[in-house]
Amino acid sequence: MNLPTTPKTWTKTAERPLRSTGSALGVWLFSRVLGVPVPWSAIHQTDGTVLLAYEHQRLLALAAAGEQVPPVLAFDGRKLVTGDVGVTLEHLLHRMPEADRLPLMRAAAADLAGFHARGHWHGGAQARNLTWDGQRFARLDFEECLHPPLPLPTVQLYDALQLVLSLARFLEPLGPGAVFEVLQAYRQAADGGPDLAAFVRRLLPRLRWLLRIASWSTRLDSSREVTRMRTLLAGMQRFVDLAQVR
Repeated sequence: MNLPTTPKTWTKTAERPLRSTGSALGVWLFSRVLGVPVPWSAIHQTDGTVLLAYEHQRLLALAAAGEQVPPVLAFDGRKLVTGDVGVTLEHLLHRMPEADRLPLMRAAAADLAGFHARGHWHGGAQARNLTWDGQRFARLDFEECLHPPLPLPTVQLYDALQLVLSLARFLEPLGPGAVFEVLQAYRQAADGGPDLAAFVRRLLPRLRWLLRIASWSTRLDSSREVTRMRTLLAGMQRFVDLAQVR
């Protein structure tokens, strides 16, 4: 006999651990290196109640706009209960054969571009905050308050960069061509959105500067992270070069 299963839910509380000052400083510095001036007030988390209320409002607004986000089941100011929207993209990619990953990564980039074209932004667009149920993507984690104060196009470009950087471990074995295809999938679906090619063009010198610093250390220069960064850079350069030709 098959017993009925209880739908999975997720609970986030105001008492959960917040980002430490050290972690916030790391995020703030890295955003500056990337050329995205995320304000300290948006990164330094000090009040779990305020963050929870902000995420609650964003979930309601995005759901009302027809976007795929976790349904809000309960909120009392201290606790937010949401429904489950499937397995994260990061988890799925880990389980998939390497040769089967690129189409799903391209689809994720195109879906993000569509989300942006409809006037939205995520603020935490990494693969761990994106789910796929076999038919559609959904988005999680909306407690980052980036817009305002940052302009909408800047936050959308930051979203795209967050997604690509979070996919680096899956893109690196496939080579620079896979990076190019993911960026191109976003660009082709952007429908008049922010200029990703111009953003990446400005970003490339900054990333090369990071690689030069890493090269001073033999251990860092041969690390997995730097190897992934080199693959990303090569794919980004191809993406920029093609955009200039067109």
